[in-house]
Amino acid sequence: MSGWGVKFFDYDNDGNQDLFIANGHPDDKIEEHVSHVMYREPLLLFRNIGKSFENVSASAGPVFSQTFAARGMAVGDLDGDGRVDVVINNADSKPTILRNVTTPVGHWLGLNLVGDVARKSPRGAIGAIAYVTTGKIRQRQDVISGAGYSSQNDMTLHFGVGDATRVDKLEIKWPDGLLEVVPVPGVDRKLTIIEGKGVAKP
Repeated sequence: MSGWGVKFFDYDNDGNQDLFIANGHPDDKIEEHVSHVMYREPLLLFRNIGKSFENVSASAGPVFSQTFAARGMAVGDLDGDGRVDVVINNADSKPTILRNVTTPVGHWLGLNLVGDVARKSPRGAIGAIAYVTTGKIRQRQDVISGAGYSSQNDMTLHFGVGDATRVDKLEIKWPDGLLEVVPVPGVDRKLTIIEGKGVAKP
């Protein structure tokens, strides 16, 4: 397989980061030269089951039985239902949009971070780190720019928190070095957090 898009994200909100790979061989004439390699290749989905990954592509929907000449991939919750969706760019073809209709295993929290430019943080908070603690589990996610070949993920940080119904602690380390602990009003929601000001009112 020739991966043109690779992303860890929690597609079922169980608290474990799963893995999605969009494939497509770069040479559209490869099948004329090599018998066991295809130009269009299948998508792959691996579920994180704790200590290893399980290939669940065959049971993840009919799209996984198709093949693509993928050239980049981005993820984000497109419809605001708390489940991360996928958009794939395809060579010489229209994009493929995969809406996540998985029955969620757990709860979730989305964080949209807004930096304080007066404190020398970029408004998009690129470089910020968020830590979410639920019970004995502490997860980390970083706000980054760029997601792979010609791609940019939604910059909202998505945390699956499993069966936790509350967040015990949310810590944000902003790009300018400020470490802030922000109270979280609940799970199964997206919050906008402004540096130094906490959760923005909806």
